[in-house]
Amino acid sequence: AKGHGVPEVMQALIIRGGRIRARVAAAKIVASALCIGTGGSAGREGPIVQAGSALGSSIGQVLRLSDDRIRNLVGCGAAAGIAATFNAPIAGVVFAIEVLMGNLQVRSFGNVVIAAVSSSIVSRFFLGARPAFSIPVHSLVSTTSLFFYLILGLLSALVGIMFIRMLNRAEVLFDTWDFPQIFKPAVGAVLLGISGMLFMYLPGMGGALMPYHYGSGFPVMEQVLLEKIPFWVLILLVFLKPLGTSFTLGSGNSGGVFAPSLFIGAMLGGCLGIILKQYFPEVAGSPGAYALVGMAALFGATARAPLTAMLIVFEMSNDYLMILPLMVAGISATYI
Repeated sequence: AKGHGVPEVMQALIIRGGRIRARVAAAKIVASALCIGTGGSAGREGPIVQAGSALGSSIGQVLRLSDDRIRNLVGCGAAAGIAATFNAPIAGVVFAIEVLMGNLQVRSFGNVVIAAVSSSIVSRFFLGARPAFSIPVHSLVSTTSLFFYLILGLLSALVGIMFIRMLNRAEVLFDTWDFPQIFKPAVGAVLLGISGMLFMYLPGMGGALMPYHYGSGFPVMEQVLLEKIPFWVLILLVFLKPLGTSFTLGSGNSGGVFAPSLFIGAMLGGCLGIILKQYFPEVAGSPGAYALVGMAALFGATARAPLTAMLIVFEMSNDYLMILPLMVAGISATYI
């Protein structure tokens, strides 16, 4: 149950014909709930993808299906997981095809679509149909601002590379450390706890319920999109969130990197938006728009999945007017 979830699913698809043990789903759900619920700096999306994929694989194995059909069911489970957690069925389908399956066949595509739609219907019944974020609709104030979003894509790529390298370095350090494996996640939790204590002692943080870089961070992201968090806190979180996620996941705790990527992108976009609004108020637009686009750009850079990134953020915000900036920043960040 250790790790992000998605790489393990990709490994099973490539090496083992999509075969994943059924107990992986149960272990991943429990371990991730304990980690994220107690403040671990990680996302729930990777574990949900792994659990859904394990469920699909288990059904295929019980029915003694071929490797191709089992792989298709793994993709169906992954798409259903993304569709449910983000309330984003289109993004779920694109994620399964773009990241996991790598090819597009009409029969397998249809199965993935049905899985994502049915998952979304069930999740809406229990969780409601509202988008993930309740924010104002933004607009492209001027076509000149597309250049600013291109700059955001460049910055997102650089910060994304920093995040990837920090996380990889933490994993290597903990994996090569001669220390009992069962206690390594506790060491990561202590380091995260120390960073959280230091954060809470910062000026003005007394009113916060918990450190902003704890958990998946969706409430904090919504506050950034509503432009309610000051610049100095945003710039601090651009570096503090990757550090917290590296402590959490590098030490062997269970969680995903989707939400941390979106979180870091929102903080970075919010910083750039505040600067641009200060110096180019007539053409820049609102900082919340840059925070929204930054989410897609940094996710695209870290996951190398620009289509999934654009569609997830679009479906989470239900803001079609920002589709051009999402495309420009997401693709440029992924290329860089």
